Amino acid sequence: METVKYKRGATDVSKNYEKLSETYYDYQAKKFDRSFDGFLSGFFKRYILKNLDLPDQAKVLDVGAATGRLLKMLASQHQFEGIGLDISSQMTQFAQTQYPEFSFVTGSAMQLPFEDQSFDVLICSASFHHFPIPETFLKEARRVLKSGGKLVIAEIRIPIFHGLYNSYIKRFSKEGDVKVYTFDELQALLETAGFVLIKGRRHLQIQYFEAHKKA
Repeated sequence: METVKYKRGATDVSKNYEKLSETYYDYQAKKFDRSFDGFLSGFFKRYILKNLDLPDQAKVLDVGAATGRLLKMLASQHQFEGIGLDISSQMTQFAQTQYPEFSFVTGSAMQLPFEDQSFDVLICSASFHHFPIPETFLKEARRVLKSGGKLVIAEIRIPIFHGLYNSYIKRFSKEGDVKVYTFDELQALLETAGFVLIKGRRHLQIQYFEAHKKA
């Protein structure tokens, strides 16, 4: 496996994080929704469903879509065109079979395979901590969002043992985990990347952001 050194989000740890994620989630794909990881991800999906108001007929991109369950849940309340992106080809193949009403694409959050200004809303549910360079993802999110488009991030929150948790995943994680960010770190990343925060909430182990792309 090729070793890639990411100097920013990964704090100089030499790992190919995307390859680790791809391998792990390829293996998990068909059983993901029944796994412990799938169980935990459900909390983030339900929080998004409760809090996100989608505009009518929006074009929505779910980055880190896994089996596509979030798009299906949102479709119970909204009408929109949904596309899911995941690093795992096994995930996207399984998702496409499960939910043929949406489109699923295999690709990297570091280089989104879409045209400029393609989407009204971009969602990232419990996957931001997998991105090797968060600044690169946010730059790509800005690129593919339309003017005034909305970025939605629901991410892990570990308020007490934050440093210990990051030390653990740095040493032991084989799932492509890079770093869990604090609320202030995420807010600063969004603002530096040119997003205007419209919602920022903390709820138990979830931190939730909605931000508009500056015109």
